[in-house]
Amino acid sequence: MFEDTIAERVRPLARAFSDGGLTRLRVREGEFEVEFRRARPALGGSAAAAASPAKEPAAARSVEAILADVVGIVRYLRPAVSEGMTLEGDRELAYVETLGIRNPVRSRGPGRVAMIYVTDGQPVEYGQPLFAIER
Repeated sequence: MFEDTIAERVRPLARAFSDGGLTRLRVREGEFEVEFRRARPALGGSAAAAASPAKEPAAARSVEAILADVVGIVRYLRPAVSEGMTLEGDRELAYVETLGIRNPVRSRGPGRVAMIYVTDGQPVEYGQPLFAIER
């Protein structure tokens, strides 16, 4: 079911978000909700360099959503992960703090961080997407 939702709803929205030059897009339909946010450019960086990533066919890669296993507050580890970061293997990306207990959020293998859905200190619900990993 989740893979069908990504294929039918999220990918076209992501394409429109990317091609349209938007900085934020949020869509809510019943219990389905998705939000895209573009990271702010780093200070002193070249906008041309940030705008010209290598394009690859979308069908050649798969994206896996990392969901919250518990309700709590997201805390990033140091150094914090960023969109586009390459992960060599299974890595702890963050943790969700619940009643003072740290519940690790792991990448579940190598890949590239395609999207970060949450910010440090943000409250999250069970099953909420936290990260998207491109395999």
